[in-house]
This record gives sequence, C-alpha cells and structure tokens, in this order.
Amino acid sequence: MKKKEQIKKENSETDLKKEKSTTLSGKAGGEELGVVPAPEEKEVEKEIEKEEIQIDVLKERLGKSEQQCKEIEDRLLRVAADFDNYKKRTVKEFANLIKYSNENLIAKLTDTLDNFERALNSAKNSTDFDSFHQGVELIYNHLKDILEKEGLKEIKTKGEKFDPHLHEAVLQVESDEFPEGVIADEISKGYILNDRVIKAPKVIVSMGRKEKEELKEKKEEKEKEEW
Repeated sequence: MKKKEQIKKENSETDLKKEKSTTLSGKAGGEELGVVPAPEEKEVEKEIEKEEIQIDVLKERLGKSEQQCKEIEDRLLRVAADFDNYKKRTVKEFANLIKYSNENLIAKLTDTLDNFERALNSAKNSTDFDSFHQGVELIYNHLKDILEKEGLKEIKTKGEKFDPHLHEAVLQVESDEFPEGVIADEISKGYILNDRVIKAPKVIVSMGRKEKEELKEKKEEKEKEEW
C-alpha cells in the first residue's frame, strides 16, 4: 500500500513539473511573439504613420498659408497708405486747380485793366472827349475779343423768336413791329460760354399787334367782302 501511494505521489509531482514547464515555455513563447507584432497591430501602426505624415503636411501648408496671409496683409497696408497719400495729393491738386483755374484769363484781363487806367489818367489832363471815347471803345473791343477767344458769345435777342431755354421774359407788350412770340426789346444782355448759358438775357416779348388795329383790319376785311 505504501508503495502504491508513493508511486501516485511521484506521478503527481511529475505532472506538476510538466505543467510548470509548459507554462514557462508558453510565457517564453509569448515574450518572443511580442517582438513580432500581429497583422492587426501592423495595420494600426501604418495608419498612425499615415496620420502623422498628413499632420506634418497640414502643418507645412498652414505655415505657408500664414506666411502668405502676412505678405498679403503687408501689401494691403502699403496699398492703403499709398491710396491715402494719393487722395490727399489729389484733393490738394484739385483745390489748386479751382483756385488758379482762371489764371490765364485774369492775366489777359490785366492788360485791359492797365489800358483803362491809362485812359482815365489821360482824361484827367485832357478835355478832348472824342479821343477819350475812341480810347474807351478800343479797350471795349479788346476786352470783347479776349472773352470771345475764351468761348464767350453774346445771345441774340431783338427780332429773334423767344426761346425759354435761352431767354428770360420779364414783360409782354403789344407791338406793330414784331409778331407774337418774337422778342421786341432787350433789357440786359445774356451770354453763352462754349455751349452753356451762363447768363440769360432779360427781354420783352411781343404779344402781336394792338387789339384796336386788329379790329380795324377785321372791319376793313369785312367791308371788302360785302362789296
């Protein structure tokens, strides 16, 4: 009996040793397998590597975009500064243009002004009215010539058909000389500068013949018809 129990004990110890060796060998094999990843782990690593590459590419693009934005911002600031300087310069030039726009005309009129002064000084020491009149007439013609060369034209009035776009009617009168709607007389002159009316002439417009004359003519015509 003792021998049988001893044999069983030895067999069980042998089995335990085998289990331990199997467990240890399994652990050792597992550690060795840990060095070579499983296929799923390889795929995960590849995906991680791709994502890291994409992140690097995006960072590089972001850096370039930020640089481009900075360059565009600097360019816009320079353009804004240039435009502001241009605007200030243009305003100043336009103001000077308005201020000195009549410079050439004024320079020409100074000659007429000098001639008037000479005529007045001459009249102080002379009683020759005819010479004074001739001198003033020459100055007037010279002044008129200057203004005409600058594009100034006198608007015709007396005997012309009334035009509300050119003339300003201040009065209507009956007239035997001028038919209805024709300018009978001029109160003040009007002028056109190039193609623009700068001063409308004030005129008197005819209403036609007097009423008595019209009745007389009608009566005479009627008497002729009766005969």
